[in-house]
Amino acid sequence: VVFFTNQMGIAKGKLCPEVFKSKVEDILAALQLPVQVFVATGPGIYRKPVMGMWKYLCEEANDGVTVDKTQSLYVGDAAGRPENWAPGRKKKDFSCSDRLFALNIGLQFHTPEEYFLGWKSAPYSLPSFDPRKLDSTSRLSDPPSASLTSTETEVIVAVGYPAAGKSTFFHTHIIPKGYVYVNRDTLGSWQNCVSACERALKEGRSVVIDNTNPDPESRKRYVGVAKAAGVSCRCFHFTATLEQAKHNNRFREMVPSGSKHAKVNDMVFHSYKKHFVAPALSEGFSEILQIHFVPHFKDNQSETLFRQFSEG
Repeated sequence: VVFFTNQMGIAKGKLCPEVFKSKVEDILAALQLPVQVFVATGPGIYRKPVMGMWKYLCEEANDGVTVDKTQSLYVGDAAGRPENWAPGRKKKDFSCSDRLFALNIGLQFHTPEEYFLGWKSAPYSLPSFDPRKLDSTSRLSDPPSASLTSTETEVIVAVGYPAAGKSTFFHTHIIPKGYVYVNRDTLGSWQNCVSACERALKEGRSVVIDNTNPDPESRKRYVGVAKAAGVSCRCFHFTATLEQAKHNNRFREMVPSGSKHAKVNDMVFHSYKKHFVAPALSEGFSEILQIHFVPHFKDNQSETLFRQFSEG
C-alpha cells in the first residue's frame, strides 16, 4: 500500500510537519500493513496530479521491483465530482487531482465510496484544457495567408496571457528577422517600452512589443508611436486560454531553461482576464493575426511532462 498526498500547508507554515507525521503514524498503526507514504509539501513535479511522486516510487523506492500498473489501482477523493453528486453529499470535491493523477499514470481509479462501499460511479468533470490533445503540427497563425514579418518598418503589438507563448514565438519567428525586442519585464515600465519603441523607429528598425496589452488603453500607446513615425502597426493576438496559459506557466516552472521569466501568480492571470478587450482594427491596427500555441519540445522527457495534467 502506498499513500500519495499533497500537503501544501506544510510549505505555507499552516501545518506542522510533526503533527502531520503523528497523524499518519496513527493511521499506519491501525492498518497494520506495510505502507509507504509520499508527501508533496509544495508546488512542482511532486505535487499531484503531476507524476513526480509516482516516478520516485518506481525508480528509487520500490527495491527495484517493477510496478505492474495493470495489477494496481488508485483510490482518491479529489475526483472532480460536482455539488450533490450523491444523496446527502452536497459539497463538490475540492479538486480533481486524484483522478487526474491516476489518469496521468495510467492507473485504474476509484473513489473511496466506489471502492470500499460499492457505490455506483458518480458524475465528474475534467479540466477544460487537456494537454494530451494539443497538436504539435497544427497551424501557427490565422489568417494563414498573412506574413509574420514585413519588409517595411512596422510595430507589432502582442496581446495575450502571460505564458501564452509570446516570447518563444517572437524569438523564434520574428527577432531573427532584425526586429527590436521590447519587453516590460526587462525594461521595467510601459514608459520605458514606449521610449525604446520610439528609438528603434528613429533608427528605421521594426519593433515587437512583447507585453500582455489586454486593453485598448495599453495598446494605444504603441499605435500612437507607430502613427507618429509614419509606419504601420499590427496586432498579434495569442489565443491561448486562461487554463492553457496557467498550464504552460506550471510547466516552465518545472523545467529549467535558459529563458528568464518573471514568476506569475494567479492574480496576474485573473487581472488580464478582467481587463481583456479583444483587439480591433478600429484601434488603428493595419492587421490582426491570431497566433495559436503550438508546442515544440527539446526532448521526450519535456513532452511527457507537458502532456500531463498539472493542476486539479
